[in-house]
Amino acid sequence: MRRGVFSGLTAIALWYVAALPSRLVAVLKGWGPLSGRAQKLFAGSLLDLSAVVVPMAVVTVLLTLLAPLLFKRFRTARWQWRGAVLTCLPLGFALWVITITAQEVKSERGSFPTMFDLLEGGTNASFVEGSVGFLRYERFWLPGLVGSALLALTLVAVFRRVIPTETGDWRRWAGGVVAGLVGGALAIGGVATALTLVANEFTPAYLGDPMTGLVESTVDMARHKGPATPRELVMDAEFPPGTADVGAARLGWPAAQKDGPHPHRRPLDWSKEPMTADPRGRKLLDAMARVSKALFSADDPNVAIFHLSLEGFRADDVNALHPVAPRDIAPFTSALYEKKEGVVAARHVFQGGVRTAHCLGAMTCGLGTLPYNLSFIRDLSPFPVRCTSDVLTEAGFAHSFFYGSDAKFDDMDHFFRERGYTLLMTQAELPTNLPKGTWDGVTDFAVVDESLKAVSEGVKTAPQFSLVMSLSNHSPFTTPQDLPASVVERVDASLKNTKNRADADDRLRLLTYSYTDAAVERLFAGLERSGLAERSVVLLMADHSTGHAYVWGEGEPETDAAKAQIPFVIVVPDAFRARVPNLAELDAALAQAQLLVDEAPLSQNDFPSLLLALLSAHPGVKSLPAAQRWHTLGGQVTSPYFKPGGDAASYVMGINGISELFALDRTGKRVGSYEDSVFLKTRADRYRVTPRLIPVTATLIETMQPSPR
Repeated sequence: MRRGVFSGLTAIALWYVAALPSRLVAVLKGWGPLSGRAQKLFAGSLLDLSAVVVPMAVVTVLLTLLAPLLFKRFRTARWQWRGAVLTCLPLGFALWVITITAQEVKSERGSFPTMFDLLEGGTNASFVEGSVGFLRYERFWLPGLVGSALLALTLVAVFRRVIPTETGDWRRWAGGVVAGLVGGALAIGGVATALTLVANEFTPAYLGDPMTGLVESTVDMARHKGPATPRELVMDAEFPPGTADVGAARLGWPAAQKDGPHPHRRPLDWSKEPMTADPRGRKLLDAMARVSKALFSADDPNVAIFHLSLEGFRADDVNALHPVAPRDIAPFTSALYEKKEGVVAARHVFQGGVRTAHCLGAMTCGLGTLPYNLSFIRDLSPFPVRCTSDVLTEAGFAHSFFYGSDAKFDDMDHFFRERGYTLLMTQAELPTNLPKGTWDGVTDFAVVDESLKAVSEGVKTAPQFSLVMSLSNHSPFTTPQDLPASVVERVDASLKNTKNRADADDRLRLLTYSYTDAAVERLFAGLERSGLAERSVVLLMADHSTGHAYVWGEGEPETDAAKAQIPFVIVVPDAFRARVPNLAELDAALAQAQLLVDEAPLSQNDFPSLLLALLSAHPGVKSLPAAQRWHTLGGQVTSPYFKPGGDAASYVMGINGISELFALDRTGKRVGSYEDSVFLKTRADRYRVTPRLIPVTATLIETMQPSPR
């Protein structure tokens, strides 16, 4: 029996060692005294193991006991001493991978993953292949080496032990295995529970709890006979009457209408809607309409609108938005903010969601801030909407999408085709010999070049709208094959000459960030070189901020602005300005728009309404018949229907880079508390997670019903 108990307890010890590296990652990057970080390391690892140790122990007991029953070669004294140690190793490896992945997801997205999250991302090969790249980060491989060394020392101690040659009684040995593994597992759980009663410093809320979401969501899926899709989880929820109207106001939609093509349709002509709660919203739309009137004419309708969506291009690293950051990290973007003519550069724009799928919904349809970490693009298809591309396609614009990786991720390919995009140039369609970067995807430089070629040809026959989505500045921040030496030099000089807390992993991110800024510069140079500049308008916006550490300056830099602010710039190139019949009128309209965007915060969900206002005088849009002059855009400042709820001073709201719902007042100061925006762990979470957004769920149900009321 002693052999079985020894083997079982050794397996428990090895699992604890496997749980240590992920906690060591957080400890090495954390703040506070050494004693507090040691507490998080050892107590946190115990907490992580306690969440899964019982099922792991049961599986290991079964494998250890079955092996000698099924295979004669395992009926030895050696197996009695080492059997549980050998069978526990695969589970220990899985525990290490899961906990380390959970910590990286937390680092990037602000919340630990659930099984629903893993299933969503794990079905895309390029995402999985790219995601393992984070293991090369110093903050992961160094703790991994420490864990490997501890594991090796434990195994050496076990395997160097002198083992008697005679086998013991198999029944007593089996009882010892059960006692060692199951008893040890229960002891782990008991100690973890007891610690939470001793002090708040040992509670899951303080230590972080990466395994609970995985366990609870897995149990929920098992209870309900397999995973439910997010759409099914939403459609199965039940709410009191009237909840849908409250949710509609959270989105910036009108209350449901009984007749017509959509229950939440809005007129394309905003003058037919009520006044916005803050008159600034209406004034912004009017200013964009004046810009449009000065820009476009019936004589030359074939213009090219470039929408640059920059991956993770947060405001915190742009000197124009965060003066502590060195200018040479993003010199071209900062120069756009400094440009005096032909530019509207917004300094107070805040993201709608935490991931690209959320923010794509914000940038195209004004619907990025949804409950439970949902994206209607990724999670709720088919979802009936009429967005900017639907309107512009009917106005004669040809739509194209350029992206360096797989558009099947997050179901983007279906979304774009349903929304009128006729040309999708992704990794599958792009030449195979182009340079590669993160996720082994095509680099931003190459994607920019391909977009310029296609749009230059397409604009000869029709007005163009091209969405160019960058990727190179995405974790794991693989160095692009076409990274210019000048970018490396300027990043290293910035790190050398500016006070910062950057480590080797931060440098990798800053290299790809600065490279993306160079890609933006490359696009503008290409517009000039190709002659497209005289008929192009460029809209530049980051998709979202990130949850990575903030590195510039002194003190505590994790402000609401740093976690959620994004750049947003509209550029009319000088060559286009030179052709405008009334340049003074254009410049006056741009100046008025600049004053209005600087006055107070804007939501990323307002971008689509501003876009349609910017194109409202284009001859194709002007000639749309009455039956087509409607849309279903959400919005906040620009929507007369938006009511954020919560604190009366709430002006805009969104989900920040660490997956927290936030609200800001008109001065940009946060009001009210944060609400964690995490994917559903259980079906009961539909009535608990992100309380302010829960009414939106009823609106989603109403919209997706075959015959909405």
